[in-house]
Amino acid sequence: MKNYETYTVEDFIQDDDFQDWVRGRGKRDGFWRSFLKNYPEKQDAFRQAEQFIRAASVAPERLTEAEIRKETEGFIEKAGAYIPDRHAVPEGDQDGKWTGNVVRWVLAVAAVFGIVMGFGWYLLDKKPLQRVARLSDIATGQLVETSNDTQQLLRVVLSDSSEVLLSPQSRLRYPSQFPGNSRVVYLQGEGSFSVRRQRQPFMVYTGEMITQVLGTRFVVKAFDRDQNMTVQVLSGKVSVYKKKPERVPDSKEVNGLILNANQAAIFEKSDGNLTKTLVAKPLLIEKRSQEIPFVYDEVPLPVILRELEKSYGIPIQFDEQTFETSKITAILSSESLYEKLDLLCKASSASYEITDGQIVISRKGYR
Repeated sequence: MKNYETYTVEDFIQDDDFQDWVRGRGKRDGFWRSFLKNYPEKQDAFRQAEQFIRAASVAPERLTEAEIRKETEGFIEKAGAYIPDRHAVPEGDQDGKWTGNVVRWVLAVAAVFGIVMGFGWYLLDKKPLQRVARLSDIATGQLVETSNDTQQLLRVVLSDSSEVLLSPQSRLRYPSQFPGNSRVVYLQGEGSFSVRRQRQPFMVYTGEMITQVLGTRFVVKAFDRDQNMTVQVLSGKVSVYKKKPERVPDSKEVNGLILNANQAAIFEKSDGNLTKTLVAKPLLIEKRSQEIPFVYDEVPLPVILRELEKSYGIPIQFDEQTFETSKITAILSSESLYEKLDLLCKASSASYEITDGQIVISRKGYR
């Protein structure tokens, strides 16, 4: 049994279970999420170790011998400025104070060098971390990079407790600690985001497309090999726009889209066109089980369509007068939204199409 009451920063860093949790692979998610409630006095050590492990996920960047020599020489050159000239020993230094200062300086340099080398070998030796971070990168706030080279989803927990399910062959770059005024990450590939609601906007940069939210669930797909980039909203509201929005003179309008639940945006890389559509499989947004059927007995079609519109959060456009005499008797349960619409349209001699993230229903021959 681990004695967490005596845990230090180093203990957390060396704990494989804690490492796995920070990197989104742990099997004890509930334990670590509630850890600080049980051990509030360990908050500082816990957070420092968490940030260190995140920063240690920076993509590998091997230093050549020449680079190591250059950095070492630069360090020694700067430190040399503090060494007094060996010929400038003050008179009266009979007690060896000058010599003691030099010895202390040499020991300090050796200690710093030992610490840096020790951390370097530690990070190289620990397999669970897989990636190497230089201490200078951590100090300067360089972006952490997590790549999913497996065939399974990789869970990444950000410093604001937002979560990202990173798809295989995808890469996410993010700060180990978000600054106070913004939350910005960079995605290459595909990621499913569950963003914690805060006052600071959360922004996902994917090439020329930017997705901005305050707190919601959405999926971004932006592989280099694909012709298009897509954003699919699972809940809440999302703003999608181009990295360099086209502006009309004397106009504040930005060339972008507002997406609600079950809506999607498609960004075409070839021409920069940004369009709104619906997700492939719209889900119910009401607090209603997918198994509870929609039961209708001689119910006017407009009433059914309004209920579907509310249940899925998708605008449905149609002419009330055209369909007010269409009465439907049906039980709609496990079918997808599109299958439900197919059945309703077939029963009322109508058809539907998806336009600008909406469903437009019209009577055949009456467009």
